[in-house]
Amino acid sequence: MPRRSLRTLILCGLAAFVCLFAGCGTGTDLPRTAQHDATVPTIALRGYRFHAQTFGQAGKPVLIVLHGGPGADYRYLLGLQALADDHQVLFYDQRGSGLSPRVPAQEISLDTYLADLDAFVDHIGQGRPVHLLGHSWGAMLASAYTGQHPGKVRRLVLAEPGFLDSASLAHLPQGGWPGWTVAWGMARAWLQQWTVAANGDPYARRDFVVGAMMPLFQVPNTCDGAIPQVDGWRAGSPAFDATVGRMMSDAVYAASLDFRSGVERFGGPVLFLAGQCSTTMGEAQQRRHMAHFRQARLVMVPQAGHFLFNEQPEAALQAVRAFLDAPD
Repeated sequence: MPRRSLRTLILCGLAAFVCLFAGCGTGTDLPRTAQHDATVPTIALRGYRFHAQTFGQAGKPVLIVLHGGPGADYRYLLGLQALADDHQVLFYDQRGSGLSPRVPAQEISLDTYLADLDAFVDHIGQGRPVHLLGHSWGAMLASAYTGQHPGKVRRLVLAEPGFLDSASLAHLPQGGWPGWTVAWGMARAWLQQWTVAANGDPYARRDFVVGAMMPLFQVPNTCDGAIPQVDGWRAGSPAFDATVGRMMSDAVYAASLDFRSGVERFGGPVLFLAGQCSTTMGEAQQRRHMAHFRQARLVMVPQAGHFLFNEQPEAALQAVRAFLDAPD
């Protein structure tokens, strides 16, 4: 390791250590998952109790919202419940994420996520095609699902999917020095996990670390270069470890992931959304993705980064509503 990089890491570690014991953060008790809290609203499918909520009247067109991560939860996307005036909107925390019960990372795969989504489509769609809206990782899932089940999807909203195949993965950052903001945040998160009260929960501290680190990855995709501040209940480390964690240690696995296979068979309209300030996941990346779909268009959200539904909620919501309400 170069001497300068080693010195930088040592300084980050020392600073974080001092911060921890000087009161820069006291940690917190994480919310309990549905496995340990009977008040968490759930929908049971495929032998698993997902943290989930629906808004809007049954019988209206169905919109399923897929959160990012992998390992985040749907709290930061709840502003989309405003669409419940014209739609039945479903939110759920993906397996091993948010307030859904924890399972070992070995029990989670892309196929697992797609089978879970298919169960929700059948459960709430009742045989009717549904609208899918995914953000980031959720958009990648929505794309992969549409490729497998084009007849079950009516309209598709993809908000800044990171990559859809090995070609678009190659355009994302591949390591290197992340910058002081990210390095400091990672060191601080790693140390502060020890202030989290585990309370017999073997996933609590790892969940805390993952939840603190995920926003750091999006610092390059912000308008101000600061760490994004988004609402969330609790990150899911098994979901993260089974996907991003595995990608970091297995390049062959990463290159094998394909979220666009079969999408050319989907004849419905597709809306891509991108934040004007996103550098790695913005306009250029989304135009690469659009080439795989038959009816795709792109809307750029001004003065927004990767978390466009939080940074410019009215503009993003307006774009989605106009797209969903457009005549077929």
